[in-house]
Amino acid sequence: MKSFALVALFVAGVTSSTIRIGSFEPVTSIRAAPLTVVREIPIVRFSHDIRGAEESKLHYETGNGITVSASTLARKGLGGLYEDESGKLVPSEFLIQKTGSYSYTNPEGQLISTNWVADENGFRADGAHFPKPVEIPAEHAEAHRIALARIAL
Repeated sequence: MKSFALVALFVAGVTSSTIRIGSFEPVTSIRAAPLTVVREIPIVRFSHDIRGAEESKLHYETGNGITVSASTLARKGLGGLYEDESGKLVPSEFLIQKTGSYSYTNPEGQLISTNWVADENGFRADGAHFPKPVEIPAEHAEAHRIALARIAL
């Protein structure tokens, strides 16, 4: 009976946030986030072309205007050492090259398009919405070069 009373006090503490047990601070009440209705977005086009173990192409479009394309190419004879899921280096005779793109319309109505490549040189992505480097005026670039040369000495 005592354990039931303790459980009842604990439950009351969770909901009322006013009961103290021993030296514990009040337990705050927990409120769930309101449920939101999720609208399903259909896939209106889908293709996945697999050509053996060396090449595949994927393309799909959704009902809300998202478009995704990706291709994978395994080039034999250009491989190296790769880390597997356990962290062990494993030799491979293939180099994997992936390329792709995606596009969607942002909430402001602007079309966002991104092209990307992942290969032996790492991952690179480009799009008109990406920040572009700022050109440094020649006199600033020269002063920067001189300052770096002094530090290197």
